[in-house]
Amino acid sequence: MKLLLLALLIFISSPEEKIKIKEPWMRISAEGQSTALFMKIENMVDVADTLYKVECDFAGRVEIHETYQQGDMMGMREVPFIVIPPKSTFELKPRSHHIMVIKLKKDIKKGMQEEFTLYFKQAGKLKVKATAQEMQMPKMEHKH
Repeated sequence: MKLLLLALLIFISSPEEKIKIKEPWMRISAEGQSTALFMKIENMVDVADTLYKVECDFAGRVEIHETYQQGDMMGMREVPFIVIPPKSTFELKPRSHHIMVIKLKKDIKKGMQEEFTLYFKQAGKLKVKATAQEMQMPKMEHKH
């Protein structure tokens, strides 16, 4: 009975009570180019959730990507979804999982805020505003 009640509460609660989006930001970029969206996704409940789609109205295409390494080469590839384990936080960050925003319809300038719609299997549709900023890349160690 307790399990049934818990399942019912999870089902009727709002997306914001199931999933929290923290520190959403995107890289500045130019019209016609691509940018990337980064954030922390906190799953607040005892059930895994899946981010399977992201949309915005200022780009031609939006895809979920991962960065991978093959030998000395690094690359990016589209993935169909990201699973956020129960009671945990999944970070989308540079050189890892991220959202690619492709064929921008306008310049994305520092400080601009743009809205994205995230689609989760359990939590449903969630809107988030991301602020554009310069990407700070860690300095690479250079040895001779």
